[in-house]
Amino acid sequence: MDLHFILNKTKYIVDFKSGFSSNEKGNTNRLLLVATIYKNLEENYKCLIFVRSEDNNNYFNTLKNSGVWNAFSGEEAYNQMKKYSGYNIKGWIKKNVNWKTDFNTETYRYLKNNDLTQYLIW
Repeated sequence: MDLHFILNKTKYIVDFKSGFSSNEKGNTNRLLLVATIYKNLEENYKCLIFVRSEDNNNYFNTLKNSGVWNAFSGEEAYNQMKKYSGYNIKGWIKKNVNWKTDFNTETYRYLKNNDLTQYLIW
């Protein structure tokens, strides 16, 4: 897990993902197992998963509908991050990150020519 925290006496675990590809079955099964273990501990953790991508597939939906994960993606994930942290990270990113100008021209051109700019969308 990427993060553990306590808020209002409730214990949470959080996993952050960029997205789910078509070959995520093993990772999905691992996430289900881990969340089930945490949920069955005496402390009864709440399990959150935040996925950057708006485009998700059956693996994300499996987690979302599992009953052990509270799963959020895209804008909804950023809204939940703000709810739990009190900080608008999406607003900060919009204000402070511009990959096209933050990278030097050659690097950005390489990313664009190799269809890698999709990984810069946060």
